Amino acid sequence: MNATDNVSKAIIENPLTAIGLNKDGLADIKRSWDMTEKCSSMLKAGLLFLCLFSGAVQAQNYYVCNNGDNSNSGLSPFEPWSTYDYAMSKFGALNAGDAILFCRGGTFTSSYPRLFNQHCTPDAPCTIADYIPPNGPSGNNNSSNSNSCTDILPVISSSGANGVLNFQDGGPADHDEGYVVRNLSLKGNGSGNGIFLFNDVDYVTVEGVTIDGFSIGMYSAGANAPNPGANQVNEHIVLRNSSIINNKGQGWLGGCNDCLIHNNKFTNNGFERKIFNHNIYIGGKDNYGITVSNNTLYKAAIVEGKCYGVSLVVHGVVTDLTIKNNTVYEDLGAAHQTCWGISVDPGYASEESFSNVVIADNKVTNVGNIGIGCASCTDLRIIDNTITHSQDFGFVGIKVPVRTEDTVKSDRIEITGNYIELLDTNNRGKEGIVVNVTGDVNVGSNEVIILE
Repeated sequence: MNATDNVSKAIIENPLTAIGLNKDGLADIKRSWDMTEKCSSMLKAGLLFLCLFSGAVQAQNYYVCNNGDNSNSGLSPFEPWSTYDYAMSKFGALNAGDAILFCRGGTFTSSYPRLFNQHCTPDAPCTIADYIPPNGPSGNNNSSNSNSCTDILPVISSSGANGVLNFQDGGPADHDEGYVVRNLSLKGNGSGNGIFLFNDVDYVTVEGVTIDGFSIGMYSAGANAPNPGANQVNEHIVLRNSSIINNKGQGWLGGCNDCLIHNNKFTNNGFERKIFNHNIYIGGKDNYGITVSNNTLYKAAIVEGKCYGVSLVVHGVVTDLTIKNNTVYEDLGAAHQTCWGISVDPGYASEESFSNVVIADNKVTNVGNIGIGCASCTDLRIIDNTITHSQDFGFVGIKVPVRTEDTVKSDRIEITGNYIELLDTNNRGKEGIVVNVTGDVNVGSNEVIILE
């Protein structure tokens, strides 16, 4: 069992222990970020920017702060520009390796201008990030009086219904690539997108970013008809070490190729409606190479005090999908039956299928009536997961198929090394593993304990 410890009855009644947390740990997750960790990483990153970028011969930093002026050169932290929109109006002319940096402690407003640059490259990306101002954002050294790291992060707010960072060109799709977004706090007003990728945007890394209060936190969308050189797919997208919270539609939405969603905290996303909203919603056509790893997912589609949507769902056509080392949980009494944990299954009118799928080493606790499910999945491995459940309704730990399948039927399935412990004091009919397929299935050594 891949070093998975047994979970006692006492532990399942206290599911925080089952997922490796104590009360202090839960409090940290409920916050938008671990402040100590973030301060340290921000300080190191900010100093690195000031040292490395300023020393690079062919790369230029441009600085933006509230105490600046758009008539300044922007070339020095002592002569910063003052507004987000003015700085972003220069984005398309950046050279490879250039950066636009916003002062910590500063507050800015975005009118959602299009960001498009064909000079940037994966090896020399254009960066939008933070810096440590020589004085406070008001010119009086007040950055040292900040109460928390959230106060220190540059805050960029949406001014209307669209959002903040809008990576796209207008009209037919033209390929662009090589962007980094780091150490920013994006604040929404309940609408639009925190970060939007559209029209074939590749090699985008988002890290250390808080995305709070939009309709969609981060949206990797499709594309218009392509111009030569574009393939209409966003590729090599990375979202890591970030906090995606309080977005009423979806935390993450969309598909991509060769992309990674890693070590993020998704909390309280999807509360606008039941069933159809999620913390993470991967959906696309003919995508490949998607990895979702080491994330914490909590409070998915909370409506009327309960979770009503799958926390991590995948629809569409996807090859080489890996979901591993994630923690998915809900509070006791705060999950409806439709609040599944992880599910990869058809959800559209068109044909869907999923091949070479690995769901491994996840911890799923107190979700709806399905812990982990798959349908129309081939070459599927569900291994070494820990699933605990003590909600007072029926439940299946692992189910294949979890929904009606399309033309592709689940086949070549391995389910092994999983630990499933269920508290069923009211005899609701909980089950560990249910597999009903005609294809090749290997249900190996799993441990299922049902406590009454």
